[in-house]
Amino acid sequence: MKKIIINADDFGYSTAVNLGIVEAYKNGVLTSTTLMANMPGCDNAIELAKKNPGLGVGGHLVLTCGSPRTKNRTLTDCNQNFFGLKEYQVNRSMMDEHEIFNEWCSQIDYLIEKGLKLTHLDSHHHVHTFPENYEITKRIAEKYHLCFRNVYGLEENVELPYQKGISGFLDLMDHDEIRNLKFTVNERYKECFEEIQSVLDLVEEGEVTELMVHPAFVDETLYFNSSFNVQRVKEVTLLCDPLMRAVIEQRNIECFHYGNLVMLENR
Repeated sequence: MKKIIINADDFGYSTAVNLGIVEAYKNGVLTSTTLMANMPGCDNAIELAKKNPGLGVGGHLVLTCGSPRTKNRTLTDCNQNFFGLKEYQVNRSMMDEHEIFNEWCSQIDYLIEKGLKLTHLDSHHHVHTFPENYEITKRIAEKYHLCFRNVYGLEENVELPYQKGISGFLDLMDHDEIRNLKFTVNERYKECFEEIQSVLDLVEEGEVTELMVHPAFVDETLYFNSSFNVQRVKEVTLLCDPLMRAVIEQRNIECFHYGNLVMLENR
């Protein structure tokens, strides 16, 4: 049997993002999400997670968006906000690694203290997989006994405890017809699902693959702070379409989240 985890990034970014993710879970095929503890919608996301206990919730560690939870000297710009991704890449060599570790611990601790049982960890812009952050990632995994999203050769480059044998990683929705805002899903229904099926056909027998998605509704917080905004509404539509469940079942694929996967041997 083929196994997939359909994980939504950015839970907690804003109220509308949260509502889109919950819609994709309650009325669609979404199984998992990761929560940003430093963003405006965090507490609302925590409430929604508790009302939907079947949704796997992990921590979406942040270093390149919003503002930190901890006081620091090296992680932020003059407005006390995290550097954006491009500025992070320029300034990373000047960042204190202890401050990064403490900030990520603070984000995780906040979610745990609010009563969430986290299923896994990943990061905004995949920064946990950047080589300069390998040792921090390993320390976090060891401290919290949680697995990390395996992407960009992470497990090939650093030995992590508590991994669950997630061998594949694919972006389910980052394709031309789905991203095209000149047309609705209905106007390009066949083409959108052809792109989705081409991704599902890459899922291999006997392996576990994570499919990354970004469903959301749109409010001012998302619209004015991220260039990736309206496209996310189409992901909600597709994840909730009955054909989505049908094409998954036709391929004998089972859906899981990180928390209900049986622990596999560390590789």
